[in-house]
Amino acid sequence: MKARSAQNALLLAASAALLSFDFGRRVLSTNDETRFPMLARDILARGDWLLPRLNGTLYLNKPPLYAWLIALCSWPRGEVTQATAAVPSLAATVGIVLITAWLGRRLFGAGTGLVAGLVVVTMYGAFSQARVPMPDMVLCLAETAAMAAFVAVEFERRPAALPLFYLLVAVAFWIKGPAGLLPIIVAVVYALAVHGRSGWSRVASASGIFVLLLAIAGWSLLGATAGREAFRHGVVETDMLGWYLGASAIGWRTIGEPLAQTATVLLPWTLALPWVLWSVLRGRGEERPRRGGHLLLLWAGITLLAIALSQQQRMRYYLPLCPPVAALVAGWYGGLRLRRRAAVFAGAWVVVASALIGWQASAGARHNRATDLRGVAREVRTAPRPLYAVDVPELALSFNLGAPVAVLPNGRPLERSLADARGGYLIVAERALSTTDDGARPRPVADGVVGGRRFAVFARE
Repeated sequence: MKARSAQNALLLAASAALLSFDFGRRVLSTNDETRFPMLARDILARGDWLLPRLNGTLYLNKPPLYAWLIALCSWPRGEVTQATAAVPSLAATVGIVLITAWLGRRLFGAGTGLVAGLVVVTMYGAFSQARVPMPDMVLCLAETAAMAAFVAVEFERRPAALPLFYLLVAVAFWIKGPAGLLPIIVAVVYALAVHGRSGWSRVASASGIFVLLLAIAGWSLLGATAGREAFRHGVVETDMLGWYLGASAIGWRTIGEPLAQTATVLLPWTLALPWVLWSVLRGRGEERPRRGGHLLLLWAGITLLAIALSQQQRMRYYLPLCPPVAALVAGWYGGLRLRRRAAVFAGAWVVVASALIGWQASAGARHNRATDLRGVAREVRTAPRPLYAVDVPELALSFNLGAPVAVLPNGRPLERSLADARGGYLIVAERALSTTDDGARPRPVADGVVGGRRFAVFARE
């Protein structure tokens, strides 16, 4: 018990040192980064927790749980900031580190847990996304916790943990929709593969399934109440079914891109994967570690396949690979026969952690320099007017300027957009002005850049 507490304390200290040295300094410069902070800001402003809005428009694409978390973290200060918006992601990363360590201990032995936690916190995906206010890290935490509950059922013989498994899956669903159901697929496939037809009974829980169905029905009812047709077409058909049905034909890019995203999210521990996979597939050693390796490999494989078959590819979508692969790396490390094995790992980990800190310091500063809104902010403060945007991330502008920004269609003459701006400020990306005659273009009142995209600000008197 003392050794486990010491390991957890070391993991907490290492996670705090790695993840918090520049916490809250990242400028939010894309619509993806500012979408849920804007929803949380709307919750705090209007008090409507069930149906938050983006710039006045009802948002139904994802359940509101992640926006609730940001709102709760921001509530003591009364405002959503860069720092408070990222607190859920940071806390989720620390939770993932501790749960991954628990998985390592339970599946491979007491000495493996510390390694598993240290590996996952230094994976590029977990390290970088811990600072970003998007729901992917919290989704990864919920799915990892669900799989830990399944390990308690399957390896610790604790059937009481099965309802907890479904409850955690329900939480994952309320974070990002159907993507949160992935642990059920992993658990069912593993149970059937190991126990045959009786595997169904090992993953069936009437109370757990009821809670999960209640969670799904709750969000569906919430969306239907707000607008049944919009929810069906915009969310169910386009955002859910279209995620797979709209996928392109299989080609080299379809195969290569998921592998590239996987290799990136797991860096630098990707380099150890050939030996890790060989160790698991060889299947030697005691029964429990061998079964644990098979479960982790199945978990990672199903996750990779499910995401690879989807229409869109983003590195952050592959974050759920980090915990099982980190535990696999730890299990492989535990079987190595090396002199001063602990010293070798500690030295390698310090090098990796130092490299990540140096990279983050440089990349973070470069990212922040790609956004400069001082000119437009000064103009808006001097003479407040409504804001309109053409080909510029309107949510990022709205979050940083503290005012709603309406979107106007791209590809139209500047005069038409100015007329539609109705006497407000028109923020137009420079690339959208390329077809406009410089002589006929009015003089901008300000300019700037957001996320590397330069823009000009116009105002019709």
